Amino acid sequence: MKNRYVRGIAVGGCVFALTLLLFHLGVFQSWEWKTWDWRVRMFSDPSSAAEDIVIFLIDQNSLDLYASSHGLSWPWPREMYAYVVDFCRQAEVKALLFDFIFSEVSLYGPEDDSRFADTMTEAGNVFLPVFLTKKGKTLDPSTVQSLKRFVLPENTWNTDYAVPMQSVNLPLASFLSSTSGVGNVNFTPDRDGIFRRIPLVFSLGSQILPSLPLAVTRRVDTEFSIPWKALDSFGQMVIRYHGPTGTYKSYSIASIINSYAQIQEGKEPQIPSETFRNKIILLGASAPGLLDLRSTPLSAVSPGVEIQAAVIDNLLNKDFFRRTHLFVLLVFIGFLSLLVALGTSLLRKIWQFILFFLACLVLPACAAVLAYISGYWLEFVGPAFAVVLGFMAAALLNYNIEGKQKRFIKSMFQYYLNPHVIERVIKNPELLKLGGEKREITSVFTDVAGFTSISEDLTPEELVNLLNEYLSKMTEVILDSGGTLDKYEGDAIIAFWNAPLDQPDHALRACRAALACQDRLERMRAGIKETYGHELYMRIGVNSGDAVVGNMGSQTRFDYTAMGDTVNLAARLEGANKQYGTLILIGENTYHQVKDSIAAREVDRIRVVGRTKPVRIYEIFGDTDKIAEELQKRISDHHKALSLFHERQWEDAARLFQNLGDDPVAGVYLTRIAGFRSSPPPENWDGVFDLKVK
Repeated sequence: MKNRYVRGIAVGGCVFALTLLLFHLGVFQSWEWKTWDWRVRMFSDPSSAAEDIVIFLIDQNSLDLYASSHGLSWPWPREMYAYVVDFCRQAEVKALLFDFIFSEVSLYGPEDDSRFADTMTEAGNVFLPVFLTKKGKTLDPSTVQSLKRFVLPENTWNTDYAVPMQSVNLPLASFLSSTSGVGNVNFTPDRDGIFRRIPLVFSLGSQILPSLPLAVTRRVDTEFSIPWKALDSFGQMVIRYHGPTGTYKSYSIASIINSYAQIQEGKEPQIPSETFRNKIILLGASAPGLLDLRSTPLSAVSPGVEIQAAVIDNLLNKDFFRRTHLFVLLVFIGFLSLLVALGTSLLRKIWQFILFFLACLVLPACAAVLAYISGYWLEFVGPAFAVVLGFMAAALLNYNIEGKQKRFIKSMFQYYLNPHVIERVIKNPELLKLGGEKREITSVFTDVAGFTSISEDLTPEELVNLLNEYLSKMTEVILDSGGTLDKYEGDAIIAFWNAPLDQPDHALRACRAALACQDRLERMRAGIKETYGHELYMRIGVNSGDAVVGNMGSQTRFDYTAMGDTVNLAARLEGANKQYGTLILIGENTYHQVKDSIAAREVDRIRVVGRTKPVRIYEIFGDTDKIAEELQKRISDHHKALSLFHERQWEDAARLFQNLGDDPVAGVYLTRIAGFRSSPPPENWDGVFDLKVK
């Protein structure tokens, strides 16, 4: 577990470093823009757009109308715009913004320009654009002087966010002197051609000039302060688009000019001027030929003036986005990198991996959405990349390290552990360290009766085939019961239960496995007799108690085995079957754990070779609720006879043992009784029989 923590932290650190590097190199930027557009589309709400912002559009219908009815080709006379200014002055609009620079004199003569300039002076609320560029000739003093009255007050400056410019394209001097304000309209889209951000202030020489939307906003709201915190390191403000093209109420310029003409003629206007009272009017172009169509996150084609309208809306209603501080983003990416790498390193199951990965991937998405709702642009792609990379890196490392370990465990245990047990061991590979642990187990020894004589009658090929068939079936029974195969020693099988995994019912499992092995061999016996010419019988010893269990050997080669007195006694019990003519003998520790479930009878009290302490041994027959009544009676009669034997009532004990018929255990006691009749045991006899052979 400790190694997984260390590995997770290491992977998380590497993922964090790589994500930051790619973020710094701008690798995520294009994808981030696309995810931002998705957020804008998801949460845009046209109904939230300001209703006091209105757009007059020079659309294609207006161009066609005046070309056909008045023979006016583009560019129009400035007098047309004068009509619009007069109309707006009568309507008492808050401000009128033209999205045309008017840097060239009118094709219709100087009087045309004068008419427009005079009208702007009378209105006192008309704003014109200037076109600032980063390239161009050196500024001359007259240009600087002409812009002096439009610069931002020095007490509002923050030159850290001012975008530096080199030159400027201005409206005609007469227009510049007549307008109430100017602002820059030259702003560029992101690299994919979509307008998501706009600079608010610009430096031109020693002057700080506003963007056109900022200039209008400062006029409409005299208490307005520039939202410096909403600007990124490039001095740009993220635009909150409330909707696609058409979100702001728009009118064809032809309908406005026609309404002005109708008013002048004393007629009912097509659109009453009162419609626009206290409105902010933006006049721009939507006709394709006028080349003022832009792309926004919500519209592939949108008039540039609609972008200006959205910015004014954002500024007036303080409805703008802030970029998340870089430190917050770094902490977020670091947290996700560590979380994913640690979680993936610690989890084990596939379904846990999948759920955890999806949850972690949802986390940056939810954070980005919540940030958007709160007015922040929190990066999504960088954190999401950290999640994906962290998951992949940790998963691959897990597969490389733990997968190798799992493959080793499976290859090591596949022949002597149940597959389900192997999977559980894989979850705790610490069990497989070199060395052992003391724990209670139930050990089983099996051996084929008379195998030496059988092997002498068979060819080597027949012997191998017989052993393989026999051992395969017996091992299958042992593994199916959850047992661990220790080893084969010729025809002998050594196995144990309750290791490497806990099995509270280990004694019962071992006894039932022993019974099942005898049952399986009984069903195989006829076939073996027919094929090999011999009947096969096996003896089994079962004992429960403490043992040392673990990997024993060297660092490069070891076996998972059990050692100790418990195991040795199981081996002795297997051999003791020869003395009593039994097939399965269990020790008293095992008996006490299974007596309520397994039908058994006490066979003897013995002292085995190499052990001074005597032990009671028992023969088992099957599950208590499944044995026949006749067998239950024989067990009961046996115990009565055994009790009389230990009380030295030889004749009564002999009579009962004789009633058991050809029972081999009864035969053993009848032989002992016959000997005791002529040579009684000493007064301090404890009824224990010493086995002289293993």
